[in-house]
Amino acid sequence: MADYLYPHDDDRDSNVIEVLIGRLRKKLDPDGTLSPIETLRNRGYRFTLCDNQTE
Repeated sequence: MADYLYPHDDDRDSNVIEVLIGRLRKKLDPDGTLSPIETLRNRGYRFTLCDNQTE
């Protein structure tokens, strides 16, 4: 994701993506019950809505 968003940026250790993911999580799930975005340590993020969570 960082390569796509910032292809010429040398400072890839900043927390810009973490902040943006946090904002996206709050917008998608303001009450914190669904957890639609899962963090994969050292890999990235993925959407994780299961059928039983959407009922």
